[in-house]
Formats: sequence, C-alpha cells, structure tokens
Amino acid sequence: MSKRASLFGARGPKLVEDDDTAAVTGEVSATSATASPASPAPAAEPEPKRKYPVAKTREGKRVATVYLEPEALRQLKRIGFDEETTVQELLVEGINAVFEKRGLSRIA
Repeated sequence: MSKRASLFGARGPKLVEDDDTAAVTGEVSATSATASPASPAPAAEPEPKRKYPVAKTREGKRVATVYLEPEALRQLKRIGFDEETTVQELLVEGINAVFEKRGLSRIA
C-alpha cells in the first residue's frame, strides 16, 4: 500500500514503491524479478539524487551569496529593469570587472 501524496508538500506522488511496500502487497518489481542474487553490482557509481531540479544554465556552477542594503538591491534591480537585463547578469558583469581590475581572466 503506497502512501498518499501530501496536499501541502512540494513532493509529487510516489512513482516507485519501496521493497517493504512491494512485499506487503505481493508485487514484484521488474528489476528484482530479473536480477539474480549472485550477479555482481555494477562498478560505476550512480549519480547522487537531487532534491530539486537544476536549470541547464546552472549545471556545474556554484552559488555565491551577497548581503546588500535594501536601497542597494533596489538600485541594482532598477538598473536591470532600465537595461532590460537580469540581476544575475549584472552581478556576473561586476565579478568579471573585479577579476579584470586585478589582472585575472574574466571567467565568471
């Protein structure tokens, strides 16, 4: 018996049943029915599961956080609006300017 999805949680319905649930209901999954107990496990490590989806533009990147005064953030957003760009692009532009000023490559 599978659990019902929460009405208030961010998770969707459960798509794969646990082994315990399958044992109670008498169901056998396709992987457990075809795999023999003596077969060795694959050598490659599986990718770690993400808690949430990641946008293609953010893959391979890390987060850097900055705390700003409310007026500074408002001004940054106003510049983004006036120039029809995003705060993200303005911050990358600023970080690249810091790198350039110090003689480093603009890699942000």
